[in-house]
Amino acid sequence: MRLRTLFRRLLLPPVAAGLVVSSLALPARAESLTDFPLLFIDIADTVTVIDGQSKTVNFDIRNFGGGNAENVAVGFGPVPAEIGFVPPAGCSVTTCELDKLAPGEKHRFSFTVKPTAAAIPDLAMKLNVSVSIDGEENDSTAVQVIRTTKSGADLELAEIKDLNLGRGQSTDLPVTISNTGNTASTTLGLAVFAEEGIEPDLDYRNCEKDDEGGVICVIDERLAPGETAGLAVRSPAKLKVGADVPGPASYFVDVVAVGLSDKFVAEFAKRNAGRTGTELQLKKTAKVAQLNADDEDPISDDLNPRDNVAEFTVSVPKSDADSKAIGGTIRGTVGDHVTFQVGTQNLGPTATIPLSFTAIRYVHVNLPVGVELTEETESCLPGTSLDDIDFEGTLASRDWVCLAAQQLPKGKKSMFTFTAEIQDGSHEAGFVQVDGGVQDSNHGNDKAALTVEAQEGLPVTGPSAVLLAGAGAALLVVGVFAFRLARRRRIITIVE
Repeated sequence: MRLRTLFRRLLLPPVAAGLVVSSLALPARAESLTDFPLLFIDIADTVTVIDGQSKTVNFDIRNFGGGNAENVAVGFGPVPAEIGFVPPAGCSVTTCELDKLAPGEKHRFSFTVKPTAAAIPDLAMKLNVSVSIDGEENDSTAVQVIRTTKSGADLELAEIKDLNLGRGQSTDLPVTISNTGNTASTTLGLAVFAEEGIEPDLDYRNCEKDDEGGVICVIDERLAPGETAGLAVRSPAKLKVGADVPGPASYFVDVVAVGLSDKFVAEFAKRNAGRTGTELQLKKTAKVAQLNADDEDPISDDLNPRDNVAEFTVSVPKSDADSKAIGGTIRGTVGDHVTFQVGTQNLGPTATIPLSFTAIRYVHVNLPVGVELTEETESCLPGTSLDDIDFEGTLASRDWVCLAAQQLPKGKKSMFTFTAEIQDGSHEAGFVQVDGGVQDSNHGNDKAALTVEAQEGLPVTGPSAVLLAGAGAALLVVGVFAFRLARRRRIITIVE
């Protein structure tokens, strides 16, 4: 069984861009999309609390925007009395305040809930959580708190803070697992998944790689109620940054701890029989009798699967990626409808960084005079830069802005297809100009001519133009960027 299938209940699937666009309020005061903060609440949708016990709920507020978030307020309420809510340290019952949250930064909060006897078992009680900047709400969600009289294991992974690593560097991950439930866990499974370029390094005989880059380890230990364990010093879980990973960028990593079914453990042991070498082990942990689990699900039930995941980012410093503009020549006769391509090419030495509010690459296409578009072009809007988008523009517009949304390896191109009519035989040439962002330090190839060769006229060299340095963004960006942002939305449990 593939690892992505094994952990499908815990890892966040991609969702439609509309989810993020509709759920996150863009501040009206922002002059540029890359300059404003964008806060996001990462918290469990449901919290199950064993009758008579309290449950600590950890959640993060992360700034995905490109500007500082100042005067941040996290709000709670209304809070049903039956929940037994205790706010985070230093906060009031209704509000937590933060002076500042920088771009890419997160802040962790922890509150506790202990449902009273008045709470009806297995009936969800809603606790609203919101975050605002200067009184403007940025994100909000509702947490369902459930009192249960059932027994169960409740594995938790301690927080792993965001890391800063250089290319080629590695580090040991501080993995700590606790069982806050009232029954023992089954055999433990530990998995590490990371975005491309960040490599989990667990070369142990009880670990195996997934074809998508993840690693899972089966540890022949179980955690008793109230027990905590970490990895043994002699068998750390390492994380390594690839030698050519582009930056500046932050890459997400998920560490997951679950209880496994006997069937999966047996299949895993059969696949890895005969392997030799060091074994990934926990620090001293009490042994628990073998549990009988004959179900088909490889993951045993957990009261709160969301806190089985520790998610963090690895920030990598700046690398160069030289963006070259690709122009061309439109050939035909007057009246012809001609299809042509322009765009950009990454000359390296590293790939371009992933699209984000602080890393937006685009191409400005200035059409030659006497040529008019006849079809809309995907990923392009009328305008001269991301600060100057003409949302009322038509196909008659001469200037177009095309979003270079794809992450380009060295040598790869991002091309945009235009279809236009040649309207006359005399043409003032246009140009193609690329804004390659912070990675592009060679501006000598940022501009290329876009000319016309028609029977009635000769190609004309386009006028010179200064480098465009669009520091802002436009709504064009939001839909594309949201696909990356949305994958970090709350954990969704799929019931089969």
